[in-house]
Amino acid sequence: MIKHNKNWKKTHQRLQNIMYAELKNLPPEKITVSHLCQVGQINRSTFYAHYLDVFDLLEQTEQEKRQALMVGFREEVNHKKMSFLDSKSLLQFLIFIRENGWFYKIILQTRQRFPVSEGFDELNQLLFNHIKVQQPEISDDDLMYFFVAFQSSFTMILRHWSEEDYQKDPEELVNIIINSLPKIIFDSHFG
Repeated sequence: MIKHNKNWKKTHQRLQNIMYAELKNLPPEKITVSHLCQVGQINRSTFYAHYLDVFDLLEQTEQEKRQALMVGFREEVNHKKMSFLDSKSLLQFLIFIRENGWFYKIILQTRQRFPVSEGFDELNQLLFNHIKVQQPEISDDDLMYFFVAFQSSFTMILRHWSEEDYQKDPEELVNIIINSLPKIIFDSHFG
C-alpha cells in the first residue's frame, strides 16, 4: 500500500470536496478536469496524481459518502443493537440519504449494474447470515441472486424517491422497502 504525506491527503480530500460542491450546480458530464483544477487552483498533473479522470473522482467521492454512511450506521447498530432490516435501522439509513439527497440523486441516476459490490460486503453479511443459519443448503451463488434482487429493488426504490425529491415520509418508505423484500430475506428476518 502506498503511503502519502499530509499534503497529498489534503489535496486528495480537497478535490473530493470540490467535486461534491460542483455537483450541486453541474451534472457530472459537464464537470471537466480543467474546471476542477481551476477551482482548486492546482495543475492538471496534480489532479492526475490523485485520480484517473472526473468519473474516477466521482466514484471515489461516492465511496467516501458510502463509507460515512456505513460508519454511522455501524455505530448506531452496535449502540442500539439493531440489524439493517429493522425499521429503526432503515429509518436512520433513509434519513442519511435524504440529508445528502442531491448527491444521492446524481449517484442513483448513474447506477447501471448490480450487484454494487464496493462497500456492501458488510450489508451482504448482515442480510444473509440469518439465511445461512436457517437454510444452510442454499448455495452462496443462489444467495448472490437474492442479494442482487434485494439490492436492485432497494436501489430503484431510492432512485424513485430521489426523483420525487424525497417527498414521501421516510417512515412510509421503510414499510415499502420491508414489504418489497425477496421472500427468502423477509422470512429470515421477519418470519
